[in-house]
This record gives sequence, structure tokens and C-alpha cells, in this order.
Amino acid sequence: MLSLWSFFQPPRVNEPPFTVNDALTLFWHTVRDFMKGVIERLPYLIVGAVVFLLFWLLAKGIKKVINKVAVQSHSIDDTLASLVSRIVSTLITIIGFLATCVVIFPSFKPGDIIAGLGVTSVAIGFAFKDILQNFFAGILILWRRPFKVGDQIKVKEYEGTVEEINMRSTRLNTYDGERAILPNGDVYTSSILVRTAYNKRRLKFVVGIGYPDSIEEARRVIHSVLDGIEGVLKEPGPWVYVTELAGSSVNLTVFFWVESQQANALKVSDQVVTGIKLALDKASIDMPFPHTVVLLEKQPDTDGPAILSRPAAKAKTAPTSNGQNA
Repeated sequence: MLSLWSFFQPPRVNEPPFTVNDALTLFWHTVRDFMKGVIERLPYLIVGAVVFLLFWLLAKGIKKVINKVAVQSHSIDDTLASLVSRIVSTLITIIGFLATCVVIFPSFKPGDIIAGLGVTSVAIGFAFKDILQNFFAGILILWRRPFKVGDQIKVKEYEGTVEEINMRSTRLNTYDGERAILPNGDVYTSSILVRTAYNKRRLKFVVGIGYPDSIEEARRVIHSVLDGIEGVLKEPGPWVYVTELAGSSVNLTVFFWVESQQANALKVSDQVVTGIKLALDKASIDMPFPHTVVLLEKQPDTDGPAILSRPAAKAKTAPTSNGQNA
């Protein structure tokens, strides 16, 4: 029988040349052997195709089940459920492909491929260390859900509303109208302040009154202002504590609760501080501010006046814009 190798060998001495008929004969034998092999392996091909189809249908079914469970269960994030369903579906499909290869080619050993991938995965892990770190951090964030889309959070120097949580990063819409894209690895390993984790939150600021003024009268005036502002919650109610006897004032810390949204907190805080300032002025309650007295004294042994500066016996402190003494 003619072989393909003989086609490329030079003719030997006293050997007839290779003709077109010989080429056609070689081609026919090759096609015949191939078809014979295909027919012999046809049952295996059919069984392998059926096995792969079953695994593919199983992967699709499990993917739908996971997504359906995620929709019905509010404790599972939709993005995480979609990711898990895709991973499980892909793994089942790969297993089905390996099983199909074993059915069609009995000499095929999946263990050899797995051993080769073990060495390759180490190199891939070092090359994509940061990407994999952010990927797994994203999975943990979606799984443990320390915050969700729509929450207002503060991470390091960034603060704003969460727009999106994906596998690589977390996107914030800052209060300045800018977009901050934070790697999930940094977000997961950093301290996070979730301002909207609860429906309400507490605000506070400090206001100082003079020592001769009545603390109880100041409390009454401040409470009357807080009771008249709509955004201040009644439960839990506000309270006013004496927190410091400062050098020139008695400092009162005002605590009150508002709804947790940042825009609402800023609006109500402005109304509270403004209202308390006007109410204390109307009640003639002093809000001290520091000052210095300069005394001019004429010295007998000098040609001109000497200027001596010394602090006044009593200093007054004015509240700053954030309610603390300057």
C-alpha cells in the first residue's frame, strides 16, 4: 500500500516514477481510511455529543435556578448571584467537555491538563495579583454587603453616593458632582463610614454662653428652637448638655437627630444653628468672643509713650460657623 511518506521520497534506482494514478490511489486510500475511522468512532462521537448536551443543559438549568433564588431572596445581591451562576455554569460546561473527550478518546487523561494548569495558574496569579485581589474583594463586598447601591458612604478622603459595585471597583458620585472609582481591594480593607446604614443619624454642635447667663434659660431657648424646626426628629428627642467650662464661656453641646440623607442633614443643621443664634440674641444671652485690651501708659524716663499690651481680665469667645468657639 502506498503511504504518504513514500510520496515525498525520491524515486529509487530502477524504480518506476510516481504517476498521477499513484497519487489518486494514495488519496483514495487516505480518504477511505479516514472514513473507516470515523465510522468506527461514530458511536463514540454520538455518545460524546449526548454527554456534552446533557452537561450543557444542566449548566443552563442551574444558572436559571441560582438567578431565580437570588430574585426571591432579598439577602443575595443580584450582581453576586449573576456572577456565581455564570461561574457554576462555566465549570459544569468544562466538566462536560472533559467527559466528552474521555468518551470519544479513551486515551485522553484530564489529569494531565489539570497538572499543567496548576503550574500555569501560579504564573498567572503573580502576573494579575492586583486584578485578582480586586476581583475577590468585589465578591466579598457583594456577599457580605457592608453597603449597597444608593448608600452614602465615606472611604478615606472620598465621600458620596454609591453608583455601582462591580467585580473590579466601586463607583461613587461625590457630593461635588464628581465620580470616584475606588478599587475593591482598597474599599474592602479600609474603614468605611456608611451614613445611610440607618434611617436616622445624630448631629451635634457646640455653642458657648457667658458665665453670668443662666444655663437653664439657654437650654429652654435652644429646646424651643429645636422643637420648632420640622427636620429635627421628635424620637429620639434632642438634648443639650454642659460639656465644658471654658476660659471665657460655658460650652453647651446640642444633640439632635435627623434623617440620614446628607442633603437633609446639611439643610436641617443650617436651620438649627441659625435659629439658635437668633434666639439667643433675642433672649439677651451673651455668646462671648475673645478680645484683647491695649493700654497706653506714659513713662517718665522716655521721650514718647510706651505701648504695653496685656490680656484683658475677661475674654469673650465668638462661635464659629460650625458652632465651636474660635
